[in-house]
Amino acid sequence: MNNMQFQENPDSVLQERKRRILSLKTLVFFVLSAAIAYFLLGKLEIAKTFDIIKNANVWLIIGSCLTYFVSNFFKMLRFRVMLKNYGIPLFDLYTITSYHNFFNQIMPARTGELTFVYYLKHIANADISKGLHILVVTRIFDFMVISAFFICSLILYFGARTSVALVTAGMIFIIISIITLFNLKWLVILCGKFFRSLMYKLKLEEKKLSGKILGKIDVVVEEFSSFETGRFVPKLAVTSILTWSTLYFLFYLTIISFGIEINPLQSVVGSTGSVLTNVLPINSFGSFGTLEAGWTGGFVLVGMNEQDAIFTGFGYHVISFFASAVIALFCYIFKKASISRKDAKAQR
Repeated sequence: MNNMQFQENPDSVLQERKRRILSLKTLVFFVLSAAIAYFLLGKLEIAKTFDIIKNANVWLIIGSCLTYFVSNFFKMLRFRVMLKNYGIPLFDLYTITSYHNFFNQIMPARTGELTFVYYLKHIANADISKGLHILVVTRIFDFMVISAFFICSLILYFGARTSVALVTAGMIFIIISIITLFNLKWLVILCGKFFRSLMYKLKLEEKKLSGKILGKIDVVVEEFSSFETGRFVPKLAVTSILTWSTLYFLFYLTIISFGIEINPLQSVVGSTGSVLTNVLPINSFGSFGTLEAGWTGGFVLVGMNEQDAIFTGFGYHVISFFASAVIALFCYIFKKASISRKDAKAQR
């Protein structure tokens, strides 16, 4: 399979996403998530929950939604760093980013990530291998920035009482991420050689499916091999810090919108639990249950009572889900209207 064939088949991305969704692993995660959500909801006191909802600050909730919009903008800028040569209009790239975020909210086990690859090809006509490369690189930067925020907030908030084990774990994450980032080319080449060797040993290289996979591996290896990592690091680092600064502010804003007092540093430490559970491919549809479990565990550890921790976890989830859906819908309507205007002009 040649490069052009691989690039012009974005539907294979949707087929792969469908295959992952309709898997036994997804079913197991769904049952687990439902059980966790049911358990957490059962621990909420109804009277206190209604009081929190009744006294919620609507303007701060609206501010949280606007903050989500800004975080999408910074994510879009980060993607643009690696897509500069493609000349993609800003609104088109923001639309792709919005679709990506929305489907990541609702799809299980991080299968929503493949939405970015599909729409990048479908809307911007960018190579599928480029989309996969961008996802890997941005996720590595996510781990580095999250770890850095976590370590700094731990030290600033707990001071001399800071857990050495947690700081060490954060440093290990950063070191592994940096090593991975600057050796992606060799890791991909090694994985490609391993798979190719496995196919030959099993005498499967002549099979049609094996041939397709090997062809795709060659294209991905070429994409990763030609990337000059060091050249893009400064801009990717800045846009990643801006993205996560906005998201951590969103977490803080959401909590205080429900009338719960919290230190900003405490908010960063506590919300890291939900961030990690959301990044790892263990969530089910909508991430309900697993995200709240990570959020609750993180905030209980930094001193928030169980009622407030559980409620704010579900509250943040609903707000972010609503904001991502509205933004994606707006982009869809605007994009459709723009295409209709162009078609009307072409027919004149």
